[in-house]
Amino acid sequence: MLKNIPPDLIEIVTHAVLNPGTIVAGYLIGRRADQPQKIIVGAFAAGIAGVLFAWLVMKLGLSPDSPRLFPGIFVLSFILGAGWAWLGYYAGTSRRRGE
Repeated sequence: MLKNIPPDLIEIVTHAVLNPGTIVAGYLIGRRADQPQKIIVGAFAAGIAGVLFAWLVMKLGLSPDSPRLFPGIFVLSFILGAGWAWLGYYAGTSRRRGE
């Protein structure tokens, strides 16, 4: 099943899905948001954090250094970061309401 997927796509998915920078940034910014529109801001910040964390992993030699993956990592981190920001927003909203 995986032999038809290009190697770059597998690396992009690995860097974006297993990226703690995306998860932490999206969740924390979503948790601090006071309006649901700010989930998009959290997603954007999560995308940037995802790329920065992937860059750090590449510079430390834990992954092959391939800067051409960064746009794909950003897009997928943005999408996943929107989900984490949404979870953080609703966790923060319920905390503020006292539920």
